[in-house]
Amino acid sequence: MKYDVEGLLQRQFAVSEHYRKVFTDLENVRTRTIDFGKFHYVLQYNPCRIGSATADTKKKVTPDNCFLCEAHRFPGQIALEYDEQYNILVNPYPIFKKHFTIVDKSHVPQEIIGEESKMVQMAEDLPGFTVFYNSRNSGASAPFHRHFQACETTELPIYQQWETFKNGGKVFSLTNYDDNGFWMVYDGTRFFYMIHIDSRKNATTYLAKILGHLKYELGTESPEANVGVAVEDGMYKIVIFPRTKHRPDEYFATGDNHFTISPGFADMAGIIPCAVESDFNRLDKERIKSIFNQVTLDPNYLPKLDPLKTAMSFDKHGKLITHP
Repeated sequence: MKYDVEGLLQRQFAVSEHYRKVFTDLENVRTRTIDFGKFHYVLQYNPCRIGSATADTKKKVTPDNCFLCEAHRFPGQIALEYDEQYNILVNPYPIFKKHFTIVDKSHVPQEIIGEESKMVQMAEDLPGFTVFYNSRNSGASAPFHRHFQACETTELPIYQQWETFKNGGKVFSLTNYDDNGFWMVYDGTRFFYMIHIDSRKNATTYLAKILGHLKYELGTESPEANVGVAVEDGMYKIVIFPRTKHRPDEYFATGDNHFTISPGFADMAGIIPCAVESDFNRLDKERIKSIFNQVTLDPNYLPKLDPLKTAMSFDKHGKLITHP
C-alpha cells in the first residue's frame, strides 16, 4: 500500500506558517562538503535543529508531557494514519526537504526489536524514501516514545556511495550471490553493516539477526544503532551503524574544543546538521574522524560482530536460510 506523504506535506504547509517557514529556509540552507576521497560528509548549517542537538535525553517524560503523543504534538501538526499502530507526521524541525516522523500511537519506549518487519514494510510503502531509526542512546532525541523517520533516499550520501563501499570499502565479511550480499565496512571514520537483498523476508531476517547479535555482543538493553532501510528497483538496501556512545567528548568540552554535535542516523549517513554556526565553520576532517570514531565501534572489535558465523546460514544457492 502506498501513502500520500507528498499530499500530507502540502496540507501541513497550508495550515501552518511555521512549517512553511522552516521548509522554505531549508531550501536556502548553507552547506559545506568534507571530502574523504571515496566518500564525503555534507555539513548543513541548520539553526532550527538546536532543540534536537541539545535535548535532555534523561528527562522523565510521560504521556502527560510527551510531544510525540497526540495531545501534546507541535501546534497544528497533521497526522496521516499509516496503520492501526502508527501515524505519519511532518517533522517540525527538518533536516531534509521531505522529512517525516512515523510515530507509534502508544507511548512506548524507543525500541526496534519486534518491529523489524514493520520497518521493512514502511520502506516498501514509501517508495523513494529511506525509513530510519535512532536507538535510545544513539541519537534519539525522544527515547521515551517509539518513532521512525523518513526522508528521500537521494538526500543521503551513504546511499549515493553504495557501490563505492561495496566495491572499494574495507570488507571484513562478504557473502555475495547474484547481487545479494552482506558487508561489514570500516571507512576510517565509522563502522557499518550493509545489506543488499531481493527478498522482504530475508531483509527482515538479516535486520533482526544483526540487531539481536549487536544487543548480545555489546550487552545493551536494546541494540544501540542507527538503522536505515530503503527499497530501490526491487532490492532492499539496509545500513546499520552500531553505536557505543551517544555523544562525543567534544559535546561536553568547553571553549574551542566544544561542538554541539549529537550524531544520529543523518550524521552517520553523511549529513551533519550544525545548529551552531561556529561548528559549521570549524568542523574539518580530523574533527569529524574524532567525533565519529568515538561514537562508533573500535575496528579491533569487529571480528566479534560477524553474525554470519553464528546466527545465519545459506543454502547452496547463496540464499539466506530462515530459521524458526
